Amino acid sequence: MAEALAVVGIVASIIQLVDFGSRVLKRLEEYQSELGDIPEAFRHIKTELPVLLDALRQTKATIGAGSVQDESKKALLPAVEGCTVQIKALDDIIAKALPASGDSWARRRRKALGSLRYDAKVEKITAVVRGYIQTLTYHAATSLRPLTGMTFPCSKQPIYILTARFQ
Repeated sequence: MAEALAVVGIVASIIQLVDFGSRVLKRLEEYQSELGDIPEAFRHIKTELPVLLDALRQTKATIGAGSVQDESKKALLPAVEGCTVQIKALDDIIAKALPASGDSWARRRRKALGSLRYDAKVEKITAVVRGYIQTLTYHAATSLRPLTGMTFPCSKQPIYILTARFQ
């Protein structure tokens, strides 16, 4: 029973994080399409957020396939939850710093100038998110299992992916 709850907990957290991340990415893309450019601090997170979302989707699929051990699920949960906190904080900053499509010209100008004070916060969030991307990527790379049954067209030999297991 505890195993099922751990799976539901991590999968629910991943789904929530992908949802938040997708919304943040969409807001940044809308801002860029309307105004042509986004502030420098937001460019980095706009580039790296799709990588995080992809890593999360792959992690969710691996969990759903039953390829992740219970200890790994428990270990991943704090990383996913911590990343969720960072993405929520970024969403709050975007709401304060970047003008919305319905904002007046004066409000857009005021927000654009005021967005500079959020640069340090956004850079800090970006650095933390990079750490989570590295953690999730490393976990995904080390948790791969040998793939049997795959062959190259010119070979009848199965292909195995070797990974190091650290204990």
